[in-house]
Amino acid sequence: MSVTYGQVEYERPSAEREGRIVRYFTENGIRYEREAVAQSSSRVFRRIFAKPDFYLPDFGIYVEYWGSVHAGREYVQQMRRRMAVYNRNDIRFISIFPEDLGKLGLVFRARFREVAGFELPHRVPRAGIRFCSGCGAPPAPDAKFCAKCQRNLV
Repeated sequence: MSVTYGQVEYERPSAEREGRIVRYFTENGIRYEREAVAQSSSRVFRRIFAKPDFYLPDFGIYVEYWGSVHAGREYVQQMRRRMAVYNRNDIRFISIFPEDLGKLGLVFRARFREVAGFELPHRVPRAGIRFCSGCGAPPAPDAKFCAKCQRNLV
């Protein structure tokens, strides 16, 4: 499958490469959604921006795999524009590049810590327990606010 940026068409990053990311999430118990719609964090102004490759619903973080970053200048310009939109609208995201795949565990954990402000738990529980996207604390069952940082969990 191919994707077009401007006038140039590139081969879409192979399923095998994105599959490595999927395997990493699965092996580490990290819940994810494929191509969830990214929105601004403002409650007043909810605007749709893009469909990043992955969304981590337990943490409120998007993950972009920039698999064609070496394909050409137009792709890189589009990538930078999208990153600027995410930053301008306080959309938390982690970028993964082809050269990161060989050391995905180390790279992902470091970037997660940088974006989330806390360490990624080594094995995320699967029993429906989610974590506060502000401080990483597991909330009480049916809690609407985090007991640690008072962030809205809904």
